[in-house]
Amino acid sequence: MNSPAAGPARITPTQWLVILIAIIGFAFDTYELLMLPLIAGPAIAEILQVPPSNPIVTEWVGQMLWMTALCGGVFGLLGGWLTDRLGRKTVLAASIALYSLSPVAAAFSTTLPWFLFFRCATFVGVCVEFVAAITWLAELFPERGRREKVLGWTQAFASIGGLLVTGANAWTLAHASSLFAIPVPEPFNSHAYWRYTLLTGMIPAIPIALLLPFVPESPAWKERRASGTLKRPSFGELFSPALRRTTLVAAALSACAYGAAFGMLQLTPTRIVPGLSDLAEQRKTLKPLQDDAKALNGQLNAVMPQYRETMASTPGLAEVAGQRARLRIALRSTKKQSEATNLDEAARVAVLGKLGGMSNQLAKLDVELSRVTEGKPEAKKVVVEREKVMGQLAANREKQDPADTAIKARGNEAQFYQETGGLVGRILLALLIVAAVSRGNLLRLFQVPGLIAVPLTYFFLFRNQPELFKWGVAACGLLTVAQFSYFGEYLPKVFPIHLRGTGGSFATNVGGRMFGTSAAYLTTKLIAPNLGGNTFEQVAMAAGIVGLGVFVLGLGLSFFLPQPKSAE
Repeated sequence: MNSPAAGPARITPTQWLVILIAIIGFAFDTYELLMLPLIAGPAIAEILQVPPSNPIVTEWVGQMLWMTALCGGVFGLLGGWLTDRLGRKTVLAASIALYSLSPVAAAFSTTLPWFLFFRCATFVGVCVEFVAAITWLAELFPERGRREKVLGWTQAFASIGGLLVTGANAWTLAHASSLFAIPVPEPFNSHAYWRYTLLTGMIPAIPIALLLPFVPESPAWKERRASGTLKRPSFGELFSPALRRTTLVAAALSACAYGAAFGMLQLTPTRIVPGLSDLAEQRKTLKPLQDDAKALNGQLNAVMPQYRETMASTPGLAEVAGQRARLRIALRSTKKQSEATNLDEAARVAVLGKLGGMSNQLAKLDVELSRVTEGKPEAKKVVVEREKVMGQLAANREKQDPADTAIKARGNEAQFYQETGGLVGRILLALLIVAAVSRGNLLRLFQVPGLIAVPLTYFFLFRNQPELFKWGVAACGLLTVAQFSYFGEYLPKVFPIHLRGTGGSFATNVGGRMFGTSAAYLTTKLIAPNLGGNTFEQVAMAAGIVGLGVFVLGLGLSFFLPQPKSAE
């Protein structure tokens, strides 16, 4: 017979399976989310048949970010309601299937509307999965201490997802040419690396499908439903006198955390790091080249409507144009190899032979182009004109590469420090939960240091200590991402069982993913243009203002956040 002091029973094999499923789910929801910034530019560029530097690509990337967030907020809220209505395990399985299979469908997209649709579906799956998972875990581990540890430690794996997707994207970029051909029509690239990166999104579906049959539904939810005592979830009840304060304050605090992430951290690698003072020489080199590229993109945009119309109205032309485009890219790459100084004589002869073969192949395609466009001189003219501009843009890109690569390397370094800081923040939060720090003080332990770290990083280190800037970014990442884990542990405890999915989803998806993510627009479109300095300095200052603002607001709101009854 166990004594009262014996402590909780050991974790069972079934509970370990539950923990493993949660780890996979949390890791890959971050994996799927952070895939978009990596592949959106190249994907949209190929679908629209323009270079990644084209302003249209930049515009669509920005639109896609807010569209996916809006869909995630709206349908994520519905998913939370379904979690309370249909069951935690059922909705968890459906959401993981959605965010695992929709990237596969996106990998075969050849039109922008379908690509956008499938990326929105991925975002919806991620938004639903998070709430279903934390609710399921909280009810499968009813003993308070163990529940808090499980929620804290499993959520720490969410930060691993960012590192995994960065590695997967780098691998597909390096090996795309040797992988199987993806069946897409001309003129699309059947070996485009971004399509393979999207296919890796299917990975979590395999172990989850194998493990889910062996784990239970939430016993508390199942028992109440079987006995007929489970109340129907209601959005209106979230704003009843008993829950109104919890609902609104939790949503506002979630918005603050997401505001810091999207209005500050996510902008850092690409919109702020290039402005560091020790990258001034690279910026100076790039400026005239980027101005030339802008003018060339203007010429390309002028010819593209007629080009698309010609492709649609001339049978066989899209196939020939696609083959010519890929051959020209390979020809440019091979010419670059032939000019390398480290080739021995045998290797040089082999490369020159390959180059001659490609030139002959291009000559044949010239004949094929003339045949396909026979009687349509304007069709041939528009193809050649587009190829000329694309060639000039490619040459411009090659001149930009050395300086651009140096800048991107610093951006990637800042991204790595940010992700690592986020991982440390989640681990630190889990340790503090184990140490039984009071919930009111726990959140403020991450908010108060942010009042120093944010202005120090974005107002001082950015301008005066570029080598230390990455450490400031790591600190800001730690203090921001830890708050995500805090709410993952907090939300299941403050709503009644029939509203846990609905309430948690309102706070996370409406407050955080719908309103919080709009901080990116606030930083870049409303605040930055009204500040002094170059573009990078403007965004850095605006990011610091927004980041500091949401940390101050969050600290104030933390004093109004109701504490769970179990913690009182």
